[in-house]
Amino acid sequence: MGHRIPDARASVRELHRARRARVRSRTAAAAGSSTLHIPEGEGLPCGGVEDLEPGLIIDDRYEVRRLLGRGGMSAIYEVAHRYTTRHLALKVLNGAYASHSIARRQLLDEARALGAVRHPYVIEVHDAGFDGSRVYVVTELLEGRSLDGLLAARGRLGWSAVARVARHVTIALAATHGVGVLHRDVKPSNVMIVRGVQGELSKLLDFGVAALPKGAADPAMADMLVGTPEYMSPEQVRGDALDARSDLYSLGIALFECLHGEVPMPGGLDVAQRRAVLPSLPSVSSVCGDVPRSLADIVDRLLHPVPAFRFPSARSLLDALDASGLCRTPTRFLDDDEAQPEARRQTMSGARVGTPAGEEPPKRRSVRAYYQTPLRVVAEGGAVIDGRSEDISIGGMLVIAGAALPEGERVVVRFALPTSGNLVQCSAVVGWSRQRAATQRGRAAFGLEFVDAPEALIEAIRRYTELMQREG
Repeated sequence: MGHRIPDARASVRELHRARRARVRSRTAAAAGSSTLHIPEGEGLPCGGVEDLEPGLIIDDRYEVRRLLGRGGMSAIYEVAHRYTTRHLALKVLNGAYASHSIARRQLLDEARALGAVRHPYVIEVHDAGFDGSRVYVVTELLEGRSLDGLLAARGRLGWSAVARVARHVTIALAATHGVGVLHRDVKPSNVMIVRGVQGELSKLLDFGVAALPKGAADPAMADMLVGTPEYMSPEQVRGDALDARSDLYSLGIALFECLHGEVPMPGGLDVAQRRAVLPSLPSVSSVCGDVPRSLADIVDRLLHPVPAFRFPSARSLLDALDASGLCRTPTRFLDDDEAQPEARRQTMSGARVGTPAGEEPPKRRSVRAYYQTPLRVVAEGGAVIDGRSEDISIGGMLVIAGAALPEGERVVVRFALPTSGNLVQCSAVVGWSRQRAATQRGRAAFGLEFVDAPEALIEAIRRYTELMQREG
């Protein structure tokens, strides 16, 4: 069975929730009504789908604050509980999916899966229900960086950090499999790095296509081919019966990507089908010579095409990771700067800085805080890029998107301010840019430096980052 969260840990979580509420309320009060608003009709991208307006009350108790992100089927909003003032994340279905019977049942299945697991390394569900005809699920509001976003910004990650993330996700999968749930979509975008009581920890997210135990699962969902092709196990691609070893294979693909910077065979379902019949994939050691042999062997075993030759369970994988001795160094993703020391580096002013071997990479000049928001970047040449940011400072912000812009490009960026959710726009310049391989979907990152930003905007961000640093 999955581990239950001790009462002491629950009390600590309540303290963290209270801190977040204080930060938001104090910063919103300081920002007041002096923020710069985007002219009507110039809001954030919504893909033709109607957004939930800030201030809207869902099911008589959740007040919508701002849009956090949108996927193909669903959107996630920050909401505040009207009676407890707790800030949470609310997930609803987009457009036609909102009335699609299978999609509605799938969203409720996600709530059931999360309710069954309940583990510190798995996102916590708080509520689910109906608001009229609208189905919703409410989870904890996480503040941190996605593993996917870190890869987009940094290219690849150091082996010690990857080993630590592997251990946390393995523990999450052990808890998930212990209650009879299969995740079926383990990948970097479904892992979030957040601050915990004893340092940074990794949380497993998005159980939207999880398989519930027999008897609890929706029969209409049981035989559907679900998942993300690049991370599917061979048996998942073939539509065979799945067990825990399928999730472990997907974790192996994600770890290979973290170490190498790319998945073994990028592409869609057709590539996944070809991969499913290969006798083996490239070994980690053949593409990453700096990775310790013990970690490389673990990942290679996870990626064996025959389930019987993989680790039989998440528990056995955890034993192997602990025996390697590689998981003892705490991760420091949230305090590190974006590029690895060997990569080209940029200051936020746009000046290129090389980092000779053995030297510390330059740090940002401004205090930053993690902050998730969708955004739109409009370049001088007319190019429009929709993406998201995961951190912000008075100097600028990180942009993660499907395509990058060249260094030095002048742009206008539109986003929602921290705490208030007011939409603002500001001129900026691209200070650094990283484009992943063309086969890596949605994997580009660039840093923006604000130019002549309104004082109200800078002051709101300053107060937010200072409070987050002081109370973090």
